[in-house]
Parts: sequence; structure tokens; C-alpha cells
Amino acid sequence: MIIKCEERYNEAMAYAEKTNDKTLQNCLDRLKQWEENQDWEVTLCYDFSPLSFYFVINDNTGRRVMNGGVLYHGTPDESFAVTFDHTKGWQIHT
Repeated sequence: MIIKCEERYNEAMAYAEKTNDKTLQNCLDRLKQWEENQDWEVTLCYDFSPLSFYFVINDNTGRRVMNGGVLYHGTPDESFAVTFDHTKGWQIHT
């Protein structure tokens, strides 16, 4: 996994640890599984939404196969994304 937003990544990881929220690590583990199972490369980028990320997945030829977000749904929810699970924490959106 390539992380192009170290500051945001560190901020989100620290917040998740402080609040004992495992949802961020669960999302990152899921992306890593996609990488390993499909021989893809995940790039994690900055997203405008607080504590959130934009991601791009490319195959081994460099072709984009998927993109989306690892979005934080907090109180208030500033992700501007639709979710049917109103649990506080991170979720993958594609």
C-alpha cells in the first residue's frame, strides 16, 4: 500500500487508537487483502473529509480497476456520503 498522505494517515491512526476504534484498521486490512488476492496496488490519498481517505487501486499493468474512499462517519458526519449503517467509524465506499 502506498500512502501519499502521511500526515492524515498518522492523524487518523492516532485518533482511532485514542478512541479504541478498530474500524479504520479493519478497512485498511480489507484493502490490503484486495492487493494481495488480486495482485493490485492500493494508493491511499488525502480526502477533504476529516479523518478520511481517497483510494485508487491499479492492477499490475498500471490500469485503474477501482477507486473510492475510506470515510470517517463521526458526529457530526462530515463525509457527505450515503450510508445505511449509521455506526460511528470508518467505512469503505466505492
